[in-house]
Amino acid sequence: MAQPESRLSRKISARLRLEGAFCFKVWGSEHMMAGLPDLIGCYRGRFFAFETKMPDKRSNTSVVQERIMQKIRDAGGLSQVVCTEQEACDAMIEHWRNSRHAGK
Repeated sequence: MAQPESRLSRKISARLRLEGAFCFKVWGSEHMMAGLPDLIGCYRGRFFAFETKMPDKRSNTSVVQERIMQKIRDAGGLSQVVCTEQEACDAMIEHWRNSRHAGK
């Protein structure tokens, strides 16, 4: 049986795809960069990367994960911890709206 966070990642990615996003699950291995968020994607030309956590584990990110998410934000992308499908969807759409209005 899949772990709760894995099920959550699948549910979130399915919802984001319904909204028109391209996204995929990052599977960590020794060949992958450490600290990459769980879901990476693009929505209407805007990059996003979400670390999925169960609500009671929201703050359980490593120093490496925090550093990578900050690098993504510094480069103009959206990166944050999300705990629900709705939270991820709202953040993705808000990022698109904000960057569109900023002329980016």
